Amino acid sequence: MRISTAWSQQLSFNAMSSQQVKLAKLQQQLSSGLKISAPAEDPAAAARILDLDKSITKTEQYQSNIAATRGRLNLEESALEAANNIMYKAKDLTIQAKNDTLNSSDRLAIKYEVDQLLEELAGVANTRNANGEYIFSGDLATVPAFAKNAATGTYAYQGGLQQRALQISPTRQVADGDLGFNVFENITSSSPAASESVDQNGNPIQVRSIFNTLKALSDGLNATLSATPGEITGDRFLRYGLDYAPPASPASFTLTADGGAAVPIVLNTTFINLASIVDAINLQAGPTIRAQSNGNRIEFASVATGATSSIQINNTSGTFLTDAGFADGQVNAGAGAQTFQAQLSDVLTDLDAALGSFLDARSSVGARLNALDNQESQNEKYVIDTKSTLSETQDLDYADAISQYQLQTTALQAAQQTFTKIKELSLFKYL
Repeated sequence: MRISTAWSQQLSFNAMSSQQVKLAKLQQQLSSGLKISAPAEDPAAAARILDLDKSITKTEQYQSNIAATRGRLNLEESALEAANNIMYKAKDLTIQAKNDTLNSSDRLAIKYEVDQLLEELAGVANTRNANGEYIFSGDLATVPAFAKNAATGTYAYQGGLQQRALQISPTRQVADGDLGFNVFENITSSSPAASESVDQNGNPIQVRSIFNTLKALSDGLNATLSATPGEITGDRFLRYGLDYAPPASPASFTLTADGGAAVPIVLNTTFINLASIVDAINLQAGPTIRAQSNGNRIEFASVATGATSSIQINNTSGTFLTDAGFADGQVNAGAGAQTFQAQLSDVLTDLDAALGSFLDARSSVGARLNALDNQESQNEKYVIDTKSTLSETQDLDYADAISQYQLQTTALQAAQQTFTKIKELSLFKYL
């Protein structure tokens, strides 16, 4: 078999090129510190690296969520502690005010202190975090949790109905706050001025906002002991209105005040907000019934006050009662003016109930903070383990790579020297 000089040289050149390619790959690995510089080199390992990177990024986001949630819950804990202190101060003032030896000037001085506590508590309930969000407004964090009615001096909850929750693991969420409605407003009460609601089991209970409790204390100290009207309040969120325009079915129901004739109400159009619903009902309700907003809920009241005052709602057709959160036949009566001592006794009882509500909220916050700590530890371990697996998959073994580099360098040098020697072999040199 004859071998041409050109073929011999081509074989030597191919051998050197192969060694140079291997050497260049090792140089690139050493400079980048990675085993794989392109997915084509090892598609399975490249896909594995992408999955591991994505998992680490997602878990680090969970850690960021934990940090954000912890900050918000710590802020809520501080707010609840401040509210707790206000309640104890209010209790001290109430007990002081019950002393029969005090004159009207003494009680008026206490009233001014109570008014300041009421304003302070409203500020606590409308606490905002570093992002300007109201921590007790739930999913309506840009809206103050409680708003004051300038005409009556009462406060109503106008935040959202859902707690906000952040993801802290693939299968776990933690609420970053509590609803102001649950903490400050829906508090069990023994007062005749309390309104009717239901507990978690659906049983009827009497509730009164802590703001109304402090206002009742202030009014009593000012010798303003007023009879209350019959009122019923829906428990559904109507901030964004209701729609009864065709082809939807109209809603009709009746309102009965003070045991008189039932007044029919018909709703058959689109209402863009709660105010438009209230206006439409008041146009039909007559002089003895008043519809009004209570935060994001609708409320019906008798214009009359005292024990003979009452309001009742009955469904005729449609879904308004369900949409607004009323029971068919729901009724509530007013109450006559209490004596000063009776009113303050109810205030003391309601202040204790408010302290219980704050304690429940603080216990829930503490439990969530513990859950965050535990999940954070689990996430940290997961990230460390995943990064270790990622390192084994993509990071270069420098000791092995340097050894391979030296070996390939020697092989290339040998190939180059061999090519030089072979190139000089020619019969023409001997002719």
